[in-house]
Amino acid sequence: MIETIINEPLVLPSNASPITFDETDIRTRCATCNGWLDYSNGNPNFKIFGNGYTGYYDVEFSASVSTANAGVVAIALFQDGVIIPDTVRAVNIAAADDYETISFDKKLRVCPRGTTNISVQSVPSIPTPTDPTTPISTTQAIITNATFSISRI
Repeated sequence: MIETIINEPLVLPSNASPITFDETDIRTRCATCNGWLDYSNGNPNFKIFGNGYTGYYDVEFSASVSTANAGVVAIALFQDGVIIPDTVRAVNIAAADDYETISFDKKLRVCPRGTTNISVQSVPSIPTPTDPTTPISTTQAIITNATFSISRI
């Protein structure tokens, strides 16, 4: 298991930026000792190795999000640069410096001979609920009190 956190507000550079976690507060296994995970603080990518056995993982994210201007903030879980279905979370921030909570919990499978890169990123646009063909542009997010964890199950 690994759990990484962000305590101080992190202003993302754009509305399509990966989130970098500045501190690891729990780490029970790593690539050098048990061979399933490669991660360093400040890197947005968590690399999971198959290592000859099928691995199932529980991935959890929770954060307080804000923005400098009113607007929509959207965050998602990405696998090898592609959004994982059912992980996009969006909130409408009514005014600058308001906070909302975004979270998700997703189970993932990594093939025995494969590797995968997992990251949490802001999403530049989301479908309009009443007209899915018309996107809503999101705004640059401010992330704080964030926790991201990956557990092998």
